[in-house]
Amino acid sequence: MQIIFPTITINTCAWFTLVYLIFAYGLWLLFPKYIQIRFSRIPNIKYVTFTYQLFYYLFLFFIIFISIEINTWFFLGLFVYLIGLSIYISAIYYFAINEWDKPVTGGIYRLFRHPVYLGFALIMFGTALAGKSLLLFVLAVIISFLSFIVAKQEEKNCLAQYRDEYRKYLAK
Repeated sequence: MQIIFPTITINTCAWFTLVYLIFAYGLWLLFPKYIQIRFSRIPNIKYVTFTYQLFYYLFLFFIIFISIEINTWFFLGLFVYLIGLSIYISAIYYFAINEWDKPVTGGIYRLFRHPVYLGFALIMFGTALAGKSLLLFVLAVIISFLSFIVAKQEEKNCLAQYRDEYRKYLAK
């Protein structure tokens, strides 16, 4: 049982990583360069950006070593993972079709203020559930907390850039 630490064997949970990487990075190849640049502007917050990236890569690394069993945990994790992936893909789509000089407020952004972070968090928690890994769960909690800090800085940047239009969006 691998509740605390993953089994050190390359196993079937690696497909979670592969599917995520295809959507996280592969979809961007379909969009024009200006959309890729706009989306990749993550605020550089002292220590937070580096820490976020460190834990993100640790999460992706440890997924490779998780072995999974087809049981209730797997299906629960897969369900959470697929919901997260759907939210993530929808967020990327609405971000890509949005006008350059306006904040993204349509589609999935009507329901959630930060659907990219929400989708990614659900992907991580779904993976941790499917692999029954406490280590992945803890990494997911840390990354989600760091995402919250980054999201708050992004909101400040959007308020400075879009002013009243973004303020109205925040008030909803």
